[in-house]
Amino acid sequence: MNTVSELLDKVKEACSIPSDNALAEKLGVNRQLLWQVRRDEKPLSDERIAQLCSMAKLDAAEWVVRLHAERAQSPVERAMWSKMLVRLAAAAIFVAPLTAGAADKSLQNQAFAPEKSLGMYIMFKRVP
Repeated sequence: MNTVSELLDKVKEACSIPSDNALAEKLGVNRQLLWQVRRDEKPLSDERIAQLCSMAKLDAAEWVVRLHAERAQSPVERAMWSKMLVRLAAAAIFVAPLTAGAADKSLQNQAFAPEKSLGMYIMFKRVP
């Protein structure tokens, strides 16, 4: 299965869309376009990739890089896109642990806030 078909299938699954025809309607495009995209007759635009990823809550940057790497014409271009994908994955591995506890800390701080604080204490003034 090529990458674009994988993306389309993931979006259909995540959004409970039964067919390419229904997906085309949801995107506001002709079903012929999706047929051509699946058969590598027509490339999927970066804007459309972003739209699909937004629908399924997928990482658009990763999918854009994967699709560009797959349809690269030369070995040099393919190597460049593949290197970008590796760097993107490495950055995600580094950043994820740093941000994982941020929401927990905010909730923890709110637990100690006075009852009349009206939400996050760092964002609002207290009401007397």
